[in-house]
Amino acid sequence: MAKSAGLPVIEVSGKPFDMGMQAGRKCAQKTRAYRKAISAGIQHYTGKSWRKAVERAKDYLPFAEDFYPDFVDEIRGHAEGSGIPFEETFALCCHELLSVGGFKGCTDVVVTGDMTADGRVLAGHNEDWDASCLPIVVLLKAKPSRKPSFVCTSYAGLLPSTGFNDKGICLTGNALSPNDTRLGIPKVFPVRKVFEAKRIGEALNWAMPKERASSYNNICSDRNGEVYSLEGSATDCAYIYARDGYLVHTNHYTSERMRRFEEDPGAMTCSLVRYNRALRLIEGQRGGVTVESMIGLFRDHVNKPDSICRHGDTSGDPLDSSETIFSTIYDLTRMELHVCKGHPCENKYATMKLKE
Repeated sequence: MAKSAGLPVIEVSGKPFDMGMQAGRKCAQKTRAYRKAISAGIQHYTGKSWRKAVERAKDYLPFAEDFYPDFVDEIRGHAEGSGIPFEETFALCCHELLSVGGFKGCTDVVVTGDMTADGRVLAGHNEDWDASCLPIVVLLKAKPSRKPSFVCTSYAGLLPSTGFNDKGICLTGNALSPNDTRLGIPKVFPVRKVFEAKRIGEALNWAMPKERASSYNNICSDRNGEVYSLEGSATDCAYIYARDGYLVHTNHYTSERMRRFEEDPGAMTCSLVRYNRALRLIEGQRGGVTVESMIGLFRDHVNKPDSICRHGDTSGDPLDSSETIFSTIYDLTRMELHVCKGHPCENKYATMKLKE
């Protein structure tokens, strides 16, 4: 496997089942490690066994099959390739719906040509999660049959996180804690579907399907500088447009429309600090933003350990801690990805072109 700044690059191609099987074979060990980490988290937060979580996940399968059967086939292929039963592999794709707690984090900043020094469109993301999952993350470089090629950060080649495709469509985003979660389409399915979009309107439609169980804050961008933050819950959504050439988001609802869905408004301090800090830093770069200046923003340590470059809190249970495990900056103008494994403050970013 090739590496980019420490992240293994997994290449897959073909029909959905075949792509899944290729990824499953190449990431079998990582998938077993991911299952161990997720089952431990569910036990920690809910007291439920992995077996019960797997049974619960079956309730989401009909919704997933109706919305995006190709991704279900991909999961089936991944299960065959990794040797992990399909029911368990599918449960990994629903895990954030199976646990009432979790590792909330991630900071996003997107800028258009109105903000950058040379007219480029840049979408940046710091991924905050359980540090034990750092070795599980890969770059999935996919060439689906008769669909756009894409590159995405992925947990064990199975769960997509951020990415962009050869049509210049990008998806990044943040976890939210809505209070209206229900049975429906698992949150990761719209994320994966967006990588098939050929235009921004398709991306917006697929990022927020009607029958969703819940939602992330999905940020859809394109190389023309069209940028939308979709603050979603299970039953409502606010579409926030980057009218001033930039957009910042962390892990709380920023729109008046969606604030009533905040599950615990008193638990948003970390998110608020990162959000306001990122706003201040990017507004101070108006007209001069570069990839290098974005990297500097994602290395910021104000309010450390709960800073934009987040460091784990070692005073409590490791399962309650969250830290930045990778960072990405998508250059939608040059169709390049700048990626860093681990804390941005300690590691270098490597550059990878979508078409190489």
